[in-house]
Amino acid sequence: MRATIRTAVIPAGGLGSRLMPLTRAVPKELLPVWNKPVLQYAVEEAVAAGIERIVIVTAPGKDSLQRHFANDKLDGACRIDFVIQETARGLGDAIRVAAPRNEDIAVLLPDELLMGGNCLKGLVDCHAQRGGSVLAVQKVPLADVRRYGIVDVVTTDGYGLEVKAMVEKPLPEKAPSQLAIIGRYVLDATVIDRLQDARPTVNNEIQLTDSIAATCGLEPVTAIHYDGERYDCGSFSGLLQANMAVAQLEEPAVVAPFLHAQRSDIHVDAA
Repeated sequence: MRATIRTAVIPAGGLGSRLMPLTRAVPKELLPVWNKPVLQYAVEEAVAAGIERIVIVTAPGKDSLQRHFANDKLDGACRIDFVIQETARGLGDAIRVAAPRNEDIAVLLPDELLMGGNCLKGLVDCHAQRGGSVLAVQKVPLADVRRYGIVDVVTTDGYGLEVKAMVEKPLPEKAPSQLAIIGRYVLDATVIDRLQDARPTVNNEIQLTDSIAATCGLEPVTAIHYDGERYDCGSFSGLLQANMAVAQLEEPAVVAPFLHAQRSDIHVDAA
């Protein structure tokens, strides 16, 4: 058995450009999905996966994230720390300013709200068996591969898909597959080491994908397909869909009249 994953990094320093002008007043991570902010779902997923320490990476002017958790009592002994990323230089940079050295860690992107089982727990369990890095993936339409890190896989080995290469935001005609990394990672300590000296590439940012790809063939890199639902809460449509999905799950009686009215409108239009 490998060492337990104790630390999770949650990057939350982004500007929320796709949600402007709303995010000029409220950080995107504090926008509500039903009755709590989207960031809290990621925190609760980490706690339920056995994480003992969460490091949230923020940006100057986003101290409201820290205030939100100031008096929050999380289950167990999990503690929350905050680190400021002074300049936005990409996901890889956010992780390297927060991650401890010589330790395998988890990473959760709070924009990605996942429903249908604890995704991070599945990655942690796989890591306990195989070690190395473990990535959550889902198949996306070919036209959308340019928005994601895409994995090139070999075969299923009992715990997931063996990753032989990765590419960040490829053109559709150059994508090695349609399997996109969806914002949940367990990273081997060697990835964190490589991030320390990483140079900007795509969009002049430090890309996490580059440092993970450099370990393929040297350390195990495994992709686990997540079978639950995924909502991109960094967009208006995804945020709306997430609110509807969570509301239907937690308060179906409240949502039912709206869904009934919507179906009635569709029936009338079809007639």
